[in-house]
Amino acid sequence: MAENLVLDIPFDEPDGSNIAYDYSPGAHHAAIEFGRFIPGRFGNCAYFPLVGKAEIVPPVINFFQDFTFMIWLMAEPYNGYPTKTFAQFKFLGEENFKRITINSRLANWTHLTITQGSSLLALYMNGSKVGEVFHDSGLPPTGFSILNDSPHSTGGFCYLDGGKIIQGAAIPPEEIIDIIQNTLQPVNFSVNNINFKDFGVTVDGMEGVLDMPDRKDPLTMDWEDYHGEVVDLLKPVWGVRLIELSCWIKGIGKDDFTAKWFEFKSHFEQPGTVRVQIDAGSKPLLFEVYHRERLRNVKGKWRDGTNYARFTLKLREPEPVKRVLKVSGNTCSITLTSRKIVSVYWGDGSRTMNVYGTNKTVSHNYGSSGEYYVIVAGVIEDITNFSSNAIVVWDKI
Repeated sequence: MAENLVLDIPFDEPDGSNIAYDYSPGAHHAAIEFGRFIPGRFGNCAYFPLVGKAEIVPPVINFFQDFTFMIWLMAEPYNGYPTKTFAQFKFLGEENFKRITINSRLANWTHLTITQGSSLLALYMNGSKVGEVFHDSGLPPTGFSILNDSPHSTGGFCYLDGGKIIQGAAIPPEEIIDIIQNTLQPVNFSVNNINFKDFGVTVDGMEGVLDMPDRKDPLTMDWEDYHGEVVDLLKPVWGVRLIELSCWIKGIGKDDFTAKWFEFKSHFEQPGTVRVQIDAGSKPLLFEVYHRERLRNVKGKWRDGTNYARFTLKLREPEPVKRVLKVSGNTCSITLTSRKIVSVYWGDGSRTMNVYGTNKTVSHNYGSSGEYYVIVAGVIEDITNFSSNAIVVWDKI
């Protein structure tokens, strides 16, 4: 059976409304009891203090077919609870229940997905599988609920936003991640000024982006008649920054998928460093990195339709301490005094290495007028008399 959107409730009504409207073709509007509409994850959300519910009559899901249920939710703390959450599935029989434990208080906005594919029920939190249960009797569940270990036995103490039900399909995890990414305020990743999305690549996890690199071993003296050690900590210096980006790549058909993969990985096979930029606010984060390990594409199987594969970018930034400038136009000029060598990455793939001296001036002409981000990397703490026609975006990151 083809998939079919049977419920789409954004919970975006003004406060005072007693209805949450369903924007799917079925118009299964929910009656709000003892709830309010307040600012939520996206616009407004439904908030239920103490008690309350959003009720739809009759039921929407046909449990004898595959389905996908998605919602953003958050639990409100109450006397130190909850400490954990459960998805509970009811099957035929008086006490026939099965549970999947979610090791989270859901204290922040969380995306939960429940899918049924054939006889398998699966639960995902923020796109990652938490657990699964099977239909032991061969019959599907008659319903399910999201519970926690709070001592009160009523509904409420929760926030709901962006509920959807898709009938006829158990959405795979890579598509769940796509849906989450498309609904969140976008964080854009680019390599050499090309958006990852142009290659069909989505980032769903990252490590090391804001971490401090390991400190290099300082000069240490160990005197036999003194306790401990004497350590020179006046000027700490840092090692390589290590960044990991957990990614999916998607292509329509085998040829499109293969072409996108080869084009994307070619950027990490070129000589020198590559520019990776993360736009997560008004000021971008920039890194001049290289990929040392084998870039491994973990693919399940080839399909005639949409193809997906998982991979991890393991990036190393050899010069992790830097100053970032923004230039508008077609020329950038920098003057500085430094007794230690620094490197200048001009933002169009060009670079000037081994820059040092007193009132040393370096400049660069761009092929076309525009906005470029320039990186000055090295022991920038020792730079004095710094000036440029560009704007300083980050003095030190």
